[in-house]
This record gives sequence, C-alpha cells and structure tokens, in this order.
Amino acid sequence: MALLTRYRRLAQGIGPLYLPLLALQLVALGGSILPGLVAGPLQGVVSALVPLGIDPLVTGMSLALVHQARRGQSLAGREAWGQAVRIWPRLVATSALTVLAAVAPTGWLFYLAYHAFEQAFLGGGNFILPFVGMILAALPGIYLGVRLFYTVPLLFTEPQPPLSALKRSWQLTRGRWWQTATAFLPLGGLVLLVGLLLGWLLSGLSIPGLAYPQWVLALRLVGPLGWTFYLVLAEDP
Repeated sequence: MALLTRYRRLAQGIGPLYLPLLALQLVALGGSILPGLVAGPLQGVVSALVPLGIDPLVTGMSLALVHQARRGQSLAGREAWGQAVRIWPRLVATSALTVLAAVAPTGWLFYLAYHAFEQAFLGGGNFILPFVGMILAALPGIYLGVRLFYTVPLLFTEPQPPLSALKRSWQLTRGRWWQTATAFLPLGGLVLLVGLLLGWLLSGLSIPGLAYPQWVLALRLVGPLGWTFYLVLAEDP
C-alpha cells in the first residue's frame, strides 16, 4: 500500500483518538520526570518502575485504544486498561527480546568503538577511525531493528507469543526494509517543526527533571499520531 494512502487512513482515524492518547502521553511524560524528583534508594525503585511498569502499560493501553478504533468500536478506556494489564508480561518480554535481538550482535562493538572515539576526541588524537567503527557497528542494529519493527503491534493485530512475533515481523518486512524504515519520516518532520515552534514559544523555560523540554513536548504532542500510524502499518504492511 502506498505511503500516502496510509497517511490518509491516519488522518481519517486520529480525530477521536488524539485526546485520549495525548492524556496517556502526558502520563508517560510524568513517569519520565519522576525519577529526577526523588532521591536516595527510592530513586532506584522509581527508575525501575518507569520502564517496567508505566511505559509498557501506557504503550499497551495506547495500542488497545487504537485497535478498538480501527475495528470500528467505541473507545472503552476500562477495557483498554484491562487489555494492557493482561498483555503486560508479553509486551515487556517482546520489547526486551526485540532490543536484545537488534543490539546483541554488534552492540558490544559499538560500545568499544564509542569508548575509543571518546578517548581520542577528548585527548586530541585521531578519532576518525573509531568514528567510522561506530557507524559500521551501528548498521547491523539498525537493519535488525527495522526488520523487527512490527513485534509490539502484532500483539494486538495478530496475538501471539513473543518469539512468534519476532518471526512474523521478519516475514512482514521481507523485501520492504526501505519502505518500513522511511514510513515515519513525515511524522519525524512534524516533530521537528513542532519542536522548533515550541523552542521559540518556550524560550528560557526550564522544567525540573526535563532536558530540552521543547523536543520532549513535541514528541509527546505528535505521539498520538505515531501510535495510531504504528497500528495502521501493522495491519497492512
């Protein structure tokens, strides 16, 4: 399906979804700020709670609401929350396996190259070779990340165990790597425009625990479109 057609579907379906998804984005934003507002042992607990609890539940509920809308159902927050809680273990496992599969092959090489680049750059040495090494080490992870792009939304469109979701995403992206990799570029451009506008409007504003607030807020404002488009793509790659 042409990319333009997919964005038309996004435009047609985002109306009733935007505000509920934006509210969830604000919950996620609060979760990302929270660790910086506490100190001591509690900070470690909160820092673990966000990626293991708040983020997957927000992701699950967001995709559940989009899935309801895509099936022509009325939005039901309680049902979406229940689905997010039920799917939470599979979502965490699927996300972890996806990241591991993408990073494990050459992630350690990237770390070594980055360490060498940092030392050379700060020490005034020749940093070109380690910089090239960083790029080469990152390429396999980028390729694998795109091939495994659909693992999470497949939990809603084609419910299945985590390993099966990885295999299914690999099948769906076969021969469609560039199409998948570039699908979100228009939304990325929108984030850039919104971020620049917010940077002008919020000049000088500081939010505790939040670096570069204009870009974080831009991502959250465009986030509802991203979650909806994610499922649009997964339904018909």
